[in-house]
Amino acid sequence: IMDDNHRIPEWLAYHYYALPLRHVVIAIDPASHQNPPQIPSRWHQLMNITIWQDKDYVPMNVVLTRQPKDPPDQKREKYTQRQGFLHYECSKYFKSLNKTWTTYHDIDEYLTISEDFFSPNNTRFKTREEFIVSTSPIPNRTAFVSQPGFVL
Repeated sequence: IMDDNHRIPEWLAYHYYALPLRHVVIAIDPASHQNPPQIPSRWHQLMNITIWQDKDYVPMNVVLTRQPKDPPDQKREKYTQRQGFLHYECSKYFKSLNKTWTTYHDIDEYLTISEDFFSPNNTRFKTREEFIVSTSPIPNRTAFVSQPGFVL
Protein backbone atom coordinates (compact mmCIF):
# COMPACT_ATOMS: atom_id res chain seq x y z
CA ILE A 1 0.00 0.00 0.00
CA MET A 2 1.28 3.43 -0.86
CA ASP A 3 -0.64 6.32 0.67
CA ASP A 4 -3.99 4.52 0.31
CA ASN A 5 -4.75 3.79 3.97
CA HIS A 6 -8.18 5.38 3.57
CA ARG A 7 -9.18 2.54 1.22
CA ILE A 8 -8.43 -0.29 3.65
CA PRO A 9 -11.70 -0.43 5.67
CA GLU A 10 -13.90 -0.64 2.57
CA TRP A 11 -11.59 -3.14 0.84
CA LEU A 12 -11.50 -5.42 3.90
CA ALA A 13 -15.27 -5.21 4.39
CA TYR A 14 -16.03 -6.01 0.76
CA HIS A 15 -13.67 -8.99 0.55
CA TYR A 16 -14.60 -10.26 4.01
CA TYR A 17 -18.12 -10.84 2.71
CA ALA A 18 -17.41 -11.54 -0.96
CA LEU A 19 -14.72 -14.23 -0.62
CA PRO A 20 -14.86 -14.68 2.50
CA LEU A 21 -11.48 -13.15 3.33
CA ARG A 22 -10.13 -14.31 6.69
CA HIS A 23 -6.37 -13.76 6.43
CA VAL A 24 -4.59 -10.89 4.71
CA VAL A 25 -1.03 -9.63 4.36
CA ILE A 26 -0.70 -5.90 3.77
CA ALA A 27 2.64 -4.79 2.35
CA ILE A 28 3.60 -1.17 2.89
CA ASP A 29 5.46 0.47 0.01
CA PRO A 30 8.72 2.00 1.26
CA ALA A 31 7.95 5.20 -0.64
CA SER A 32 4.65 5.66 1.21
CA HIS A 33 4.30 8.87 3.19
CA GLN A 34 1.74 7.30 5.51
CA ASN A 35 2.61 5.05 8.42
CA PRO A 36 1.38 1.47 8.41
CA PRO A 37 -2.38 1.57 8.67
CA GLN A 38 -4.26 1.46 11.90
CA ILE A 39 -6.76 -1.27 11.10
CA PRO A 40 -10.06 -0.84 12.93
CA SER A 41 -10.25 -3.32 15.81
CA ARG A 42 -13.43 -4.89 14.41
CA TRP A 43 -11.36 -6.40 11.59
CA HIS A 44 -8.73 -7.82 13.93
CA GLN A 45 -11.56 -9.68 15.64
CA LEU A 46 -12.78 -11.18 12.36
CA MET A 47 -9.58 -11.95 10.48
CA ASN A 48 -5.85 -12.32 10.80
CA ILE A 49 -4.13 -9.18 9.46
CA THR A 50 -0.37 -9.17 8.97
CA ILE A 51 1.53 -6.02 7.97
CA TRP A 52 4.84 -6.38 6.17
CA GLN A 53 7.60 -3.91 5.39
CA ASP A 54 10.29 -4.57 2.75
CA LYS A 55 12.50 -6.17 5.41
CA ASP A 56 9.87 -8.90 5.82
CA TYR A 57 10.03 -10.16 2.23
CA VAL A 58 12.89 -8.58 0.25
CA PRO A 59 16.23 -10.42 0.66
CA MET A 60 18.75 -8.52 2.77
CA ASN A 61 21.30 -8.28 -0.05
CA VAL A 62 18.80 -6.69 -2.50
CA VAL A 63 18.27 -2.92 -2.62
CA LEU A 64 15.00 -1.90 -4.26
CA THR A 65 14.61 1.61 -2.89
CA ARG A 66 13.44 3.86 -5.69
CA GLN A 67 15.39 7.07 -6.10
CA PRO A 68 13.99 10.28 -7.63
CA LYS A 69 16.73 10.23 -10.29
CA ASP A 70 16.04 6.61 -11.32
CA PRO A 71 14.95 6.40 -14.97
CA PRO A 72 11.34 5.18 -15.45
CA ASP A 73 12.46 1.74 -16.63
CA GLN A 74 14.57 1.24 -13.51
CA LYS A 75 11.73 2.37 -11.24
CA ARG A 76 9.42 -0.12 -12.97
CA GLU A 77 12.01 -2.90 -12.66
CA LYS A 78 12.40 -2.28 -8.92
CA TYR A 79 8.62 -2.30 -8.50
CA THR A 80 8.33 -5.56 -10.44
CA GLN A 81 11.12 -7.21 -8.45
CA ARG A 82 9.57 -6.12 -5.15
CA GLN A 83 6.22 -7.52 -6.22
CA GLY A 84 7.84 -10.82 -7.22
CA PHE A 85 9.53 -11.14 -3.82
CA LEU A 86 6.24 -10.30 -2.09
CA HIS A 87 4.26 -12.91 -4.02
CA TYR A 88 6.92 -15.56 -3.37
CA GLU A 89 7.14 -14.88 0.37
CA CYS A 90 3.35 -14.60 0.72
CA SER A 91 2.95 -17.97 -0.98
CA LYS A 92 5.47 -19.53 1.39
CA TYR A 93 3.83 -17.83 4.38
CA PHE A 94 0.33 -19.02 3.53
CA LYS A 95 1.58 -22.50 2.71
CA SER A 96 3.21 -22.64 6.17
CA LEU A 97 -0.25 -21.88 7.60
CA ASN A 98 -1.72 -24.77 5.56
CA LYS A 99 -3.76 -22.41 3.38
CA THR A 100 -4.85 -24.00 0.12
CA TRP A 101 -5.17 -20.88 -2.02
CA THR A 102 -4.13 -17.26 -2.20
CA THR A 103 -4.75 -14.28 -4.42
CA TYR A 104 -2.83 -11.04 -4.88
CA HIS A 105 -4.45 -7.62 -5.25
CA ASP A 106 -3.68 -3.96 -5.02
CA ILE A 107 -5.88 -1.95 -2.69
CA ASP A 108 -7.76 -0.45 -5.65
CA GLU A 109 -8.60 -3.88 -7.11
CA TYR A 110 -11.74 -5.80 -6.18
CA LEU A 111 -12.83 -9.31 -7.01
CA THR A 112 -16.35 -9.29 -8.37
CA ILE A 113 -19.05 -11.86 -7.82
CA SER A 114 -20.85 -13.11 -10.90
CA GLU A 115 -24.60 -12.52 -11.18
CA ASP A 116 -24.88 -16.28 -11.70
CA PHE A 117 -23.95 -16.74 -8.05
CA PHE A 118 -27.54 -15.75 -7.26
CA SER A 119 -30.50 -17.92 -8.18
CA PRO A 120 -32.34 -16.16 -11.05
CA ASN A 121 -35.83 -17.06 -9.76
CA ASN A 122 -35.54 -15.88 -6.16
CA THR A 123 -33.28 -14.00 -3.81
CA ARG A 124 -31.65 -16.94 -2.05
CA PHE A 125 -28.01 -17.71 -2.66
CA LYS A 126 -27.25 -20.78 -4.68
CA THR A 127 -25.11 -23.23 -2.80
CA ARG A 128 -21.51 -23.41 -3.97
CA GLU A 129 -22.25 -26.85 -5.42
CA GLU A 130 -25.24 -25.52 -7.40
CA PHE A 131 -23.19 -22.60 -8.66
CA ILE A 132 -20.24 -24.72 -9.75
CA VAL A 133 -22.42 -27.31 -11.47
CA SER A 134 -24.43 -24.65 -13.30
CA THR A 135 -21.52 -22.49 -14.46
CA SER A 136 -18.44 -24.67 -14.76
CA PRO A 137 -17.38 -26.06 -18.12
CA ILE A 138 -15.00 -28.40 -16.26
CA PRO A 139 -16.45 -31.80 -15.36
CA ASN A 140 -16.17 -32.95 -11.71
CA ARG A 141 -15.43 -29.41 -10.56
CA THR A 142 -17.65 -29.96 -7.53
CA ALA A 143 -14.93 -32.11 -5.97
CA PHE A 144 -13.01 -28.91 -5.24
CA VAL A 145 -15.93 -27.22 -3.49
CA SER A 146 -15.47 -29.18 -0.28
CA GLN A 147 -11.84 -28.13 0.09
CA PRO A 148 -11.15 -25.55 2.85
CA GLY A 149 -10.66 -22.07 1.47
CA PHE A 150 -12.29 -22.82 -1.89
CA VAL A 151 -13.15 -19.67 -3.85
CA LEU A 152 -15.59 -19.45 -6.73
